[in-house]
Amino acid sequence: MELTQDDTARFYDVFFKLIDYTNDRYQVVPGLDKVSGAEDVNPGDIVPVRDKLWESDDIINHVVTDNPLHLAERDLMLVASWRGRVVGDFLICKHLKKHTIFMGNGAIYGVVGLASPIEDMFPSFSLPRYVKAVLIPFEGKITYDSLLSTYNIALGGGARRGFDEEYRAMKNKTGIITTL
Repeated sequence: MELTQDDTARFYDVFFKLIDYTNDRYQVVPGLDKVSGAEDVNPGDIVPVRDKLWESDDIINHVVTDNPLHLAERDLMLVASWRGRVVGDFLICKHLKKHTIFMGNGAIYGVVGLASPIEDMFPSFSLPRYVKAVLIPFEGKITYDSLLSTYNIALGGGARRGFDEEYRAMKNKTGIITTL
């Protein structure tokens, strides 16, 4: 499952404005062209800026309080909700009908894709897969900030069985978190 086309466009509009604002403010990547409204964005170019954005709530707090980006109230509320993000290393375990399972930080998260299902990037046969991700709330769902970094780690059958057991135990104990 993924966000609707309109929600995906809204996400990228707000997220890229935050990326531009963060880079303008901190000059993380000097000379980086504006990504807001760009036709094509190289993800590798914006990763350092994204990392600066998420390292604390300073930028989000400033944007929400002072609204230097002139965002609509609805978008300011969305940005404010991103204080509830979860940053870390996750194991993508499996794809379910409504979401993809990310295990990490002692929890199981049901995550939806942005423009396409996560399964399109990571087919079931390639799972489990370790990724570095930023999970963010979006209108009652959990998605990610569009940038997933993968780890090139091969997992054997024993590890996979162990992850399946851990998934079942955690699911029975705490369930799957589908909102942040």
